[in-house]
Amino acid sequence: MEGIKIIHIKETDSTNRWMSCYDGDEGTKMTVVWCDSQTAGRGQGSNKWESEPEKNLTFSVKFHPRTVSADRQYILLQAAALAVRDTLACFTDGITIKWPNDIYYNDRKISGTLSECAINGHGIKHCIIGIGININQSVFTSDAPNPISLFNITGCTTDRNEILCGVLGRLGDYIDMVESGMYDAVASIYMRHLYRAEGIFTYTDAGGSFMASIEGVEPDGHLVLRRTNGTVSRYAFKEVSFCINQEQEV
Repeated sequence: MEGIKIIHIKETDSTNRWMSCYDGDEGTKMTVVWCDSQTAGRGQGSNKWESEPEKNLTFSVKFHPRTVSADRQYILLQAAALAVRDTLACFTDGITIKWPNDIYYNDRKISGTLSECAINGHGIKHCIIGIGININQSVFTSDAPNPISLFNITGCTTDRNEILCGVLGRLGDYIDMVESGMYDAVASIYMRHLYRAEGIFTYTDAGGSFMASIEGVEPDGHLVLRRTNGTVSRYAFKEVSFCINQEQEV
């Protein structure tokens, strides 16, 4: 793929950590490392990412945004989430983006994304986005409440490299849009594919459970919810939980 350097390794503790330490030649557009086994993958915060060796896709992408200011770095996470969603949507219906960056099949998680941006005086020096996608794993043994794989959905084994190339192609397209200043267009597409974009559902914050609808997602990534009493609240990541099937909070 033009401008993209892809590195394949057998095993690492974390592809994001591996990429942050990499000092070799980079692709002109992006540099990618993917592995067969990630032994200490992580998600946002303290979350862990379960991935059976050689079954799923775990990779990290490094690129150097030229025009994105530090206060708008969330647009890069939106671009990455959209790239994964678009690729998986080629295989099945029901794929959405759960704020801020998880990919869901109906009410179950099939992919997660973790971004780490380095900031300098001019804006974003570089961004590393780590992505895990459940592809061919059939059984999950961790305490994650709602994982699912593409195999669980389709009953078919899928080539991991096909998924990787699909995501990188779409990510390149979205990054081009961002670099062209099309922030509103990317954000609009993100909202169109957002999990629970329409309807009233149960959420939980520090004050307890409540019913609300999604009012929007702000440019800095805050989620805006409108409660049934008309009150509007904004939340940073981890300040609010989605109650799923009335028994799980994710």
